Amino acid sequence: MANWTLVPSLVALRNEFNRIAPGRDHSSDGSIGDAAHQHEVCDHNPDETGSVPIHDADRKNEVHAIDVDSDLRVPGLSMEKVVQFLLARCRSGAEKRLRYIIYNRRIWEASNGWKQRTYTGSSAHTEHAHFSASYDTAREASTASWHLEDIPVALTADDKKRISQQITAQVARIWQYKVDVDVSEKGVNMQPTGGVLRYGSSEHHEILNRLAAVSAQVADLTAKVEQLGQPASAPAPPAAEEPAPAAADAPAPAAAVAPPQQGGGLPPQ
Repeated sequence: MANWTLVPSLVALRNEFNRIAPGRDHSSDGSIGDAAHQHEVCDHNPDETGSVPIHDADRKNEVHAIDVDSDLRVPGLSMEKVVQFLLARCRSGAEKRLRYIIYNRRIWEASNGWKQRTYTGSSAHTEHAHFSASYDTAREASTASWHLEDIPVALTADDKKRISQQITAQVARIWQYKVDVDVSEKGVNMQPTGGVLRYGSSEHHEILNRLAAVSAQVADLTAKVEQLGQPASAPAPPAAEEPAPAAADAPAPAAAVAPPQQGGGLPPQ
């Protein structure tokens, strides 16, 4: 068979499977098609020398499909979970490098919006999952992350113990690291970071408390200053007194009579 190579995008996918499941079974792994595949149109065949559904734009003899054994041997991580994770990314548009996936008697295709259909091929694909890649030049060549490490997996007891030990060791190293605490520029006073941080933390809280007290005093003074700057309000005028009502039996006051005027309207001599 002529020399061939697996498209880079699927090399990256296979490598990520190996990283998240380093002890996985490889018995059903595959890429280049066997004799049976060579007599049918299939992505397992090299695209320059074999029968393939699409021919890409380059002249590289590339295979556009891989099979990955379904036994990942990682607690909490199954091939079903990986397939569903990749399907979610494909449906959202975050991943565009796959054409279709076959697993456990089901097939999902980009051409129909990644809807699930029953797969009735000769292999039920229960022992492995099949991934077919795009023939687009940029997509088949892309080795960007497939983000399989983002699949949530429950930590085992050994995982938790190892992580705890690593954290404890790192914290110990940080606390023992020595720094120069002499700020006078006259000498060197190397002290463990732990002691410096403890002292700094206490002093830091004291400074914060004092700043809070000063801030409260400033706010109080500001309020008083604002009150002093406002003009004093003028006293309200006294309310007009209403005349007392006249007694019912009191006589009405006589009307004023103007004094008589002499002729010519001149005052008397």
